[in-house]
Amino acid sequence: MFFRKVLGKCAWWRLWAVKMKPLVLPSPLPTSPFSLRHRPPRRASPRFPTRFSLHSKTIAADDAAPRAEYKPGVFDDLFLNLFRSKMVKEVGWDSEKPGYDGLIEVAHRLMMKGSSNSDTRDAAIRILRSLFPPFLLELYQLLIAPIGEGKLAAVMVARVTALTCQWLMGKCTVNSVDLLDGTSCQSGVFVERCKYLEESKCVGICVNTCKLPTQSFFKDYMGVPLLMEPNFEDYSCQISPSNCSSSLAFILRSLKRMQPSKSLAWRFVPMPFDGEKSCRTLN
Repeated sequence: MFFRKVLGKCAWWRLWAVKMKPLVLPSPLPTSPFSLRHRPPRRASPRFPTRFSLHSKTIAADDAAPRAEYKPGVFDDLFLNLFRSKMVKEVGWDSEKPGYDGLIEVAHRLMMKGSSNSDTRDAAIRILRSLFPPFLLELYQLLIAPIGEGKLAAVMVARVTALTCQWLMGKCTVNSVDLLDGTSCQSGVFVERCKYLEESKCVGICVNTCKLPTQSFFKDYMGVPLLMEPNFEDYSCQISPSNCSSSLAFILRSLKRMQPSKSLAWRFVPMPFDGEKSCRTLN
């Protein structure tokens, strides 16, 4: 009985020793200058930053090619001062800021002054009419507009606009547009990035002091129906001779499909179905 207990204890200790026996690890590999464990850290190349893939086609915005900018001409200051003086006379207030920045502030005040969008548009039309000498608009509508079913007048308007209005809108070019009769002619103007819209950052100022008043002015006082199609995402604008009856529908479609941008504030956005000003501002 005594020997059985001793043998049982010995067997238990042998089993415990086997379980607790430390594992024998293989000896480490000999160090080598080509070993992965001892490879020196990779340093970033000054020519190829490590955060970009050499095979990536994505280009950062800062690395993109700069767009062509309009270089001010000799008469741009004259046009700017003339237009601003007419706007100041209509508004009855002037900004302390010089140049284009002051013009934008006067445009904001023009929006604030009118009791409705229609009042603002009427004021903008009066400003446009005051820029032309007396009887010039009537003579143009009587003598030039009927020639060639209005094509000559539209071509002349496009040429003069691209020549004299780049100080206001930025770089623009004359392009070919398709007319309702199936033909095409060089009577359109494409504004690459409208400076007036970009600086004001206001859809309402674009529509109520530029788009709709300009369309009404050329149609009613020069006999040239125009359609201005501003793009509120990239600030471009296409000006084409067309029937202006679809302009309000175009604005509603543009605002409906537009993705809100933090760089473009929705101030005094026009609502054609009501006669009041509506304010929607992005924070």
